[in-house]
Amino acid sequence: MSTLTDFLRQQKKVYDPELLDGMKKEYLAALDALFQKIKTWLAEAKKEKLIDYKEGEKQIMEETLGTYKVPFLTLVFNNKKVEIKPMGSLIIGANGRADMVSPNGTYMFLYFTNEKKWVHGFGMKPADFPELSKDVFEDLLKRSLA
Repeated sequence: MSTLTDFLRQQKKVYDPELLDGMKKEYLAALDALFQKIKTWLAEAKKEKLIDYKEGEKQIMEETLGTYKVPFLTLVFNNKKVEIKPMGSLIIGANGRADMVSPNGTYMFLYFTNEKKWVHGFGMKPADFPELSKDVFEDLLKRSLA
């Protein structure tokens, strides 16, 4: 059985500022890569002026990481808006989350550091979550805009 001192040593490692800063930087880099992919996937529709997107920045607050700025993306088709909003990097079972929010529903994207990939958080367990590919994204966007 571990002692209180052992427990506190372990907790101190979890709250190591360098470790937390690294986690935040990786999440921000993963968000940037996600948004670049999405813009690539939308390039043809944007070129034909069928859809537009606006980039922005907002602050989020996570208990362990504090308050920091994250990018977000708003997709616009006619009068409909779909927002892709970062939710945080300290997610149970994942290393980051962003939600695609529309009047027709919210779709969760999860980031896994060890695999360096985003998935659509839909299913019973992470092994079942489909990787966020162009096809998966387009299907979710069609549902959001329907």
